[in-house]
Amino acid sequence: MTSNEPLLVQAVYSFKGKNNDELCLKKGDIVVVTQKEDGGWWEGTLKDKTGWFPSNYVREYKSQGENVTNNKMSNIPVDLTEQLRVNRAVVVMDIVESERAHVTELKTLIQSFLMPLKNSNIMTVDEYNQLVNNIEEVSKIHEELLESLEQVSELPQSDQRIGKLFLNKASFIRSVHLQYCSSHPRAVNIIEKYKDELNQIMETQGAVSPGILVLTVSLSKPFRRLDKYSGMLQELERHLEENHIDRGDTQRSVSIYKEIAAICLSTRKQKELELSILSGVVQGWEGADACSLGDVIKIGSVAFGPEHKDRYLMLFSTHLVILSVSQRLSSFIYEGKLPLSGISVKKLDNNGAIKNAFEICGSLIDHIVAICQSKEEQLDWIQKINKQLGNNRIISTTSNKSMEKGNRIPWDVTRLRSVPPLQFYHSINEKMICVAKKPERTFEDDGKVLKVFEAFCSNTKSRHASSGDHTMIL
Repeated sequence: MTSNEPLLVQAVYSFKGKNNDELCLKKGDIVVVTQKEDGGWWEGTLKDKTGWFPSNYVREYKSQGENVTNNKMSNIPVDLTEQLRVNRAVVVMDIVESERAHVTELKTLIQSFLMPLKNSNIMTVDEYNQLVNNIEEVSKIHEELLESLEQVSELPQSDQRIGKLFLNKASFIRSVHLQYCSSHPRAVNIIEKYKDELNQIMETQGAVSPGILVLTVSLSKPFRRLDKYSGMLQELERHLEENHIDRGDTQRSVSIYKEIAAICLSTRKQKELELSILSGVVQGWEGADACSLGDVIKIGSVAFGPEHKDRYLMLFSTHLVILSVSQRLSSFIYEGKLPLSGISVKKLDNNGAIKNAFEICGSLIDHIVAICQSKEEQLDWIQKINKQLGNNRIISTTSNKSMEKGNRIPWDVTRLRSVPPLQFYHSINEKMICVAKKPERTFEDDGKVLKVFEAFCSNTKSRHASSGDHTMIL
């Protein structure tokens, strides 16, 4: 809306929004319209909440001098409205200037420190790549964001759509920073490994002492900057008029960037935990090294059973590893390793004793009840485990079909002949227990009957062959 006068509409029907970007209306509510889009949906503000609603649920409202209680826009004095715009200009300037400073810091890090470090050959190429990860891609996405912010900030305030800009960039910023955060724990290990050499190079290139601290802080700036976006956008929203065209997008961008920052933090913490387990010593570990199990698909803490025993689950492509923590919280203890081929999982309903739990079942194990910290964690564990179970079944089915196709033997009557009894073995706790054989018996009588049956089949086949009838009778 570019007009100074806000457009007011009144709900003629109640509307219950199903999505978080939709506005809930009660019949009679007065809404300040922020956007009128083609397709039957408008956007508006009601009681500080901005969202979409169907345009045929409202009609234009004429105040006729009455006081509009649902919204405050019409009651704001002119001088306060002007102050709101002045404050918004300051907020926008702060967003642009802080983004410019961030881009400058990233460029300085890459050009003045990381490039000389690469040429110093103090570490392998693989280690250098783990140290810097996709820092250049991070820098590029922020340069593009800065350029767009500078362009938008030059527009009239009524046309500035900074919230929409951040929404449009959200998916790219999310993917780039997720990749960076997932690899950052390895970068920390490399810094620790070469701290003396890195400290010397950083100070030689002009970093203040201690140089190693400058490098550590600089490499953490991408996700620390990410943490600030939701707060800056929330401050911008506070200084937007209720009928401003960007109000709804700004509100949505606040929640989206909170979510992005939370996901990146969770990923970084998970990778730190994963690295500490794979590179450390797990007490009582049995079997092949954990690294031989492949990539970790998911790792996290859960509580087992009614006693709520703290446990950590590590999901690999073929196994689910169970760990606990020592009493001093100094190391992990091996509790077990479940092959995915022998288990299944199912969601458990909430009750008085458990909440957000799932059950691990198997023919060779006692049922395990794992309690998660949230519903999202519960669903994520179930989804990821079931996905791996499905992958394993596909591989197993394909393998079995190939074996059946390659080993199929034509049937003939001699397959009716008796064979010695098989001796079966069962594996229980890795001990082979032999099933006792039944008393031996002779098969002489059975052999006589079989010979008569074979002769009958042979004669029947000959008669049909001579008469031209090729139908096999068994």
